[in-house]
Amino acid sequence: MTVHDGRLDLLARNAAAAALFGPLPAGGRYARNIVHQCFTATTALCEVLGDAGTEHLTRVARAELRSALGRYPADDYLQSLFTELWTTSTTFRTAWARGEVGALRSAAKRVHHPTRGWLDFDIELLHDPESDHWIMLYNPRETA
Repeated sequence: MTVHDGRLDLLARNAAAAALFGPLPAGGRYARNIVHQCFTATTALCEVLGDAGTEHLTRVARAELRSALGRYPADDYLQSLFTELWTTSTTFRTAWARGEVGALRSAAKRVHHPTRGWLDFDIELLHDPESDHWIMLYNPRETA
Protein backbone atom coordinates (compact mmCIF):
# COMPACT_ATOMS: atom_id res chain seq x y z
CA MET A 1 0.00 0.00 0.00
CA THR A 2 1.15 3.53 -0.78
CA VAL A 3 -0.41 6.90 0.07
CA HIS A 4 -0.13 9.92 -2.24
CA ASP A 5 -1.48 13.44 -2.03
CA GLY A 6 -3.18 15.58 -4.67
CA ARG A 7 0.19 17.06 -5.64
CA LEU A 8 1.35 13.53 -6.53
CA ASP A 9 3.81 13.26 -3.65
CA LEU A 10 4.35 9.92 -1.97
CA LEU A 11 3.42 10.39 1.69
CA ALA A 12 3.76 6.87 3.08
CA ARG A 13 4.14 3.21 2.23
CA ASN A 14 3.77 0.06 4.24
CA ALA A 15 6.51 -2.54 4.77
CA ALA A 16 5.45 -4.63 1.75
CA ALA A 17 5.64 -1.59 -0.56
CA ALA A 18 9.00 -0.62 0.94
CA ALA A 19 10.27 -4.13 0.14
CA LEU A 20 9.15 -3.68 -3.48
CA PHE A 21 10.16 -0.07 -4.03
CA GLY A 22 12.76 0.64 -1.36
CA PRO A 23 12.63 3.28 1.37
CA LEU A 24 10.89 6.61 0.91
CA PRO A 25 13.11 8.99 -1.04
CA ALA A 26 14.71 11.73 1.03
CA GLY A 27 16.15 15.09 0.08
CA GLY A 28 15.29 17.47 -2.69
CA ARG A 29 12.10 19.41 -3.18
CA TYR A 30 10.53 16.82 -5.50
CA ALA A 31 12.19 13.65 -4.19
CA ARG A 32 8.83 12.08 -3.31
CA ASN A 33 6.92 13.31 -6.35
CA ILE A 34 5.95 10.46 -8.65
CA VAL A 35 5.96 12.63 -11.79
CA HIS A 36 9.43 13.96 -11.03
CA GLN A 37 10.67 10.42 -10.41
CA CYS A 38 9.20 9.26 -13.72
CA PHE A 39 11.22 11.77 -15.71
CA THR A 40 14.42 11.88 -13.64
CA ALA A 41 14.89 8.34 -12.33
CA THR A 42 14.05 6.34 -15.46
CA THR A 43 16.91 3.85 -15.06
CA ALA A 44 15.80 2.92 -11.54
CA LEU A 45 12.17 2.72 -12.65
CA CYS A 46 13.05 0.42 -15.55
CA GLU A 47 14.81 -1.94 -13.13
CA VAL A 48 11.64 -2.18 -11.02
CA LEU A 49 8.90 -1.90 -13.66
CA GLY A 50 10.55 -2.89 -16.94
CA ASP A 51 10.28 -0.83 -20.12
CA ALA A 52 6.54 -1.32 -20.65
CA GLY A 53 5.71 -0.61 -17.00
CA THR A 54 7.86 2.52 -16.99
CA GLU A 55 6.21 3.80 -20.18
CA HIS A 56 2.77 3.18 -18.69
CA LEU A 57 3.68 4.93 -15.43
CA THR A 58 5.08 7.99 -17.21
CA ARG A 59 1.91 8.22 -19.32
CA VAL A 60 -0.31 8.02 -16.25
CA ALA A 61 1.91 10.40 -14.24
CA ARG A 62 1.84 13.18 -16.82
CA ALA A 63 -1.95 12.80 -17.21
CA GLU A 64 -2.28 13.00 -13.42
CA LEU A 65 -0.05 16.10 -13.33
CA ARG A 66 -2.23 17.79 -15.93
CA SER A 67 -5.29 16.91 -13.83
CA ALA A 68 -3.62 18.20 -10.61
CA LEU A 69 -2.70 21.47 -12.34
CA GLY A 70 -6.37 21.79 -13.33
CA ARG A 71 -7.50 21.29 -9.73
CA TYR A 72 -4.81 23.57 -8.27
CA PRO A 73 -3.90 26.10 -10.99
CA ALA A 74 -2.31 28.58 -8.55
CA ASP A 75 -0.27 26.00 -6.61
CA ASP A 76 3.35 27.20 -6.56
CA TYR A 77 4.72 23.70 -5.93
CA LEU A 78 2.96 22.16 -8.94
CA GLN A 79 3.81 25.13 -11.13
CA SER A 80 7.50 24.95 -10.22
CA LEU A 81 7.51 21.15 -10.70
CA PHE A 82 6.06 21.63 -14.16
CA THR A 83 8.59 24.37 -14.98
CA GLU A 84 11.53 22.26 -13.81
CA LEU A 85 10.44 19.24 -15.84
CA TRP A 86 9.68 21.39 -18.88
CA THR A 87 13.10 23.06 -18.81
CA THR A 88 15.18 19.97 -17.98
CA SER A 89 13.49 17.05 -19.76
CA THR A 90 13.04 16.74 -23.49
CA THR A 91 11.15 13.51 -22.82
CA PHE A 92 8.71 15.38 -20.59
CA ARG A 93 8.14 18.15 -23.17
CA THR A 94 7.48 15.60 -25.91
CA ALA A 95 5.15 13.58 -23.69
CA TRP A 96 3.31 16.67 -22.43
CA ALA A 97 2.46 17.66 -26.00
CA ARG A 98 0.22 14.58 -26.24
CA GLY A 99 -2.30 16.40 -24.02
CA GLU A 100 -3.44 13.42 -21.96
CA VAL A 101 -5.57 14.15 -18.89
CA GLY A 102 -6.90 11.60 -16.51
CA ALA A 103 -7.02 9.75 -13.29
CA LEU A 104 -6.42 6.03 -13.12
CA ARG A 105 -8.60 4.11 -10.64
CA SER A 106 -7.41 0.55 -11.26
CA ALA A 107 -4.57 -1.12 -13.12
CA ALA A 108 -2.40 -4.17 -13.44
CA LYS A 109 1.27 -3.75 -12.56
CA ARG A 110 4.30 -6.00 -12.93
CA VAL A 111 7.07 -5.23 -10.43
CA HIS A 112 10.54 -6.71 -10.06
CA HIS A 113 11.12 -7.66 -6.44
CA PRO A 114 14.82 -7.64 -5.48
CA THR A 115 14.78 -11.25 -4.23
CA ARG A 116 11.55 -12.81 -5.56
CA GLY A 117 11.77 -11.72 -9.20
CA TRP A 118 8.81 -10.47 -11.24
CA LEU A 119 5.49 -10.22 -9.37
CA ASP A 120 2.08 -9.27 -10.78
CA PHE A 121 -0.42 -7.08 -8.96
CA ASP A 122 -3.90 -5.68 -9.46
CA ILE A 123 -3.92 -2.09 -8.25
CA GLU A 124 -6.92 -0.26 -6.84
CA LEU A 125 -6.85 3.45 -6.05
CA LEU A 126 -9.06 4.82 -3.30
CA HIS A 127 -9.57 8.59 -3.08
CA ASP A 128 -10.40 10.74 -0.07
CA PRO A 129 -11.73 13.92 -1.70
CA GLU A 130 -11.64 15.97 1.52
CA SER A 131 -7.88 15.67 1.92
CA ASP A 132 -7.22 14.80 -1.75
CA HIS A 133 -5.19 11.78 -0.68
CA TRP A 134 -4.95 8.56 -2.66
CA ILE A 135 -4.36 5.08 -1.30
CA MET A 136 -2.95 2.55 -3.76
CA LEU A 137 -3.69 -1.05 -2.80
CA TYR A 138 -1.47 -3.71 -4.37
CA ASN A 139 -3.27 -7.03 -4.55
CA PRO A 140 -1.07 -9.96 -5.64
CA ARG A 141 -2.37 -11.78 -8.68
CA GLU A 142 -2.79 -15.52 -8.50
CA THR A 143 -0.15 -17.40 -10.44
CA ALA A 144 -0.96 -20.61 -12.27
